[in-house]
Amino acid sequence: MKIQAVFFDIDNTLLWKRPSIPEKVHETLAGFDPGIPLEAVEKAYAQSELWQGHQVMEENRTGVRMLDEEFVDHVAGVYRDSLGLDAGAFQTVAHTLSRDYRQEYSLAPGALEVLDRLKEQGIVLGIVSNHHTGIRAVLEEMGIARYFHPVVISEEVGVSKPDAAILELACARAGASPEDCLYVGDHPFDILCAHAAHMPVVWLPVNRFMEVPEFIGAPEYTASSLQDAMEYILNENEKG
Repeated sequence: MKIQAVFFDIDNTLLWKRPSIPEKVHETLAGFDPGIPLEAVEKAYAQSELWQGHQVMEENRTGVRMLDEEFVDHVAGVYRDSLGLDAGAFQTVAHTLSRDYRQEYSLAPGALEVLDRLKEQGIVLGIVSNHHTGIRAVLEEMGIARYFHPVVISEEVGVSKPDAAILELACARAGASPEDCLYVGDHPFDILCAHAAHMPVVWLPVNRFMEVPEFIGAPEYTASSLQDAMEYILNENEKG
């Protein structure tokens, strides 16, 4: 397989939030129960990400989008149920999750090196992300917007992962077939989306507690870092 184009997710792939969401929730909960370990919060975060994937898939199926406030309450409810939180802690977690994190982004380690190396190989780089249009300004601020064309943002195109249509749109804009492209993302439902579009995928799990549900199946490669993902891509292209 000769990879002509690589599409990236944004959060937990190209950009990291610092502090991370589990770290911020853990810090918030310290005022209620300082005995809750960060590991337990990271497990709850992984569960909440899977809930979100299922919810977005249902919204794609029905065409009915849950209101943002209700969505956040459901995500906070995953933390409540997993960690045994009381009503006050639950409300505080919901407030924490509804914050605007845009000022707390940082580049993933090695991101610029990875993007430069892939560009040097003549690979088209793009972004496909479930995000709001304001993320474009963050990409500019982080100095990486110039690397990517196309940039396909769910809020702008009216379709979200794991609907394969969002990756198919990116392929059309890149002028490449899905079989000649590759997706790099952190969420198990990124695997589902890519395979539904007949596209190989490199999975970059956000933490050690994130598991891929059996119905999704395995990615072509599980990477430990962006650099590891890059090496896989370059090796695949060397094979031809």
